[in-house]
Amino acid sequence: MEAVCYQHSPASIDDSAMSSRKVRRSILAVTSQIPWPLNSGGHLRSFHLLRALATEFSVRLVTTATAVQTDAVAALEEHGIQVCPAWVSERSRWREILRAASALVVGEPYVVYRRHNRPEIRQVFEKELQNHTPDLLYLDHLDSALFCDEQSSVPIVIDLHNVYSLLVERTAEERRALARYYLRREARLLKQMEAAAMKKADGVFAVSDEEAKYFRELGGRQVHTVPNGVDCQRYEHLPRGERTGPPVIVYIGAMSWAPNARAACFLAEEVLPKVRARLQDARLRIVGRDPPEEVRRLADQPGVEVTGTVPDVVPHLAEAHLLAVPLESGGGTRLKILEAFAAGLPVVSTPVGCEGLQVQHDEQLLIAGRNEFADGVVAVLGDPDRANQLARQAHTFVKDRYDWRSIGHGACNHLHRLLDNVRTGRAD
Repeated sequence: MEAVCYQHSPASIDDSAMSSRKVRRSILAVTSQIPWPLNSGGHLRSFHLLRALATEFSVRLVTTATAVQTDAVAALEEHGIQVCPAWVSERSRWREILRAASALVVGEPYVVYRRHNRPEIRQVFEKELQNHTPDLLYLDHLDSALFCDEQSSVPIVIDLHNVYSLLVERTAEERRALARYYLRREARLLKQMEAAAMKKADGVFAVSDEEAKYFRELGGRQVHTVPNGVDCQRYEHLPRGERTGPPVIVYIGAMSWAPNARAACFLAEEVLPKVRARLQDARLRIVGRDPPEEVRRLADQPGVEVTGTVPDVVPHLAEAHLLAVPLESGGGTRLKILEAFAAGLPVVSTPVGCEGLQVQHDEQLLIAGRNEFADGVVAVLGDPDRANQLARQAHTFVKDRYDWRSIGHGACNHLHRLLDNVRTGRAD
C-alpha cells in the first residue's frame, strides 16, 4: 500500500478550502502500542478513529510491533491504515527498571509516559517524516508527544484518551505510603507533560467536555470533544432487555489494571452476597484478561465465575441481565458502558464509573454509590419492566450520540477545518 500525500505550497494558500480537499491530505500518526486486537478501551478508540481518518486522509501509522504481531499489522492495513512498524522485542523486567531509572534522572514520569519511549519508534517516525512530509501529525496518547519536536513546521493534533495526571492521582489515593508517594509524584510530572503537550499541539481531542475544559485551562488550542464510541451495528442482533433465566450480573474490564481488579473483588465479596440474599439464583460473571490471583480466587465463592481472557465479549453481553460498573477511580469515558447500551443491557454504575458520559440517572442507567450499589442492582434485576425501559432508552441514546461512524466523521471535520485554517492563516 502506497501513501498519497498532499504537500503544502505557497501557491495553494489562495485556493478555496473546498478545492484543497480534492487532493487527499496526508496524516502521519504515531501510537506506542499497535491498536490490535480490539481487546481494550485504548485499542478500540485508536483503531476506530484511525479507521475513520483513513476514509478521508492518507494515513501512515508509526507503531511498535513484535515478531508475533504481523497479523495485527495486516489487520490494520485491511482497514486502510498504512502501518510503518517499529519492530521491537518483548518488554523485560530489567529494561523497564532502566527505563524507570532514566525517567527519574530526567524528571519525567515513567507511568503512561516514558515507559513508551522506545528508540525504535523515534527512528521510524523521523524517517517517515523526512521521506514524505505529511499535512498533519496525529499523536495518539500523551506519550506520543515524546517523539515530536516542539518546533515542528507540520500542524500537530494530539488525541488524549484520559487526563492521565488525574487517573494516576486517583490511583495514588488507593495505595499505601511508599506507592502513594511515588504515584503522587508521577501525577505531578504528568500534569507538567500535559501542559507541555498543549504548547506543542495546534489541536487537541478530548473524550469529554470536562476533560476538554481541563486541557483548555492548561493552554490547549482548538480543543474538541471527540467522545469514545461503540460500533452499534455489531450488537444489532441482540435483544433490547427482556432477558430470561437466572439473573447474570456481568463485569467487564482488563483485570491487569488494579482499579478493575478491586472493583471485581468488591462485586464478589460485598455486592453479590447482598443481592443473593434477595435474589437467590443471581450470579456474577467477571470477564477480562490477565486476572491476578485475588480475582481468580473469587471463582471459589458461590455464584461467581471468572472467565479470564475471552475472544469476544458479545456472547457474555448477550447472556447477561445487567452490567455492573462499581469503579472508584479512572478517567476518560467508559467503553464498557457504551457496549452494554448498544447490546440492550441495563447498567448500574457508580458516579465515577459513568464519568464523562452525558447520561442521566434512571434514564439511561442507574447511578449508585458503593454503599447503595447492591440496592441498585436489586432494583433493576427485581423489576423487569424497569430493566427493559432502561435498556431501550440507553440503546436509542447510544445510537444517537456515540456510534463510532458519526464520531469518526466529526473527527475528520475537525482536522479538515484545522488544516483549512492553517492554509488561510486563521487562528480558529
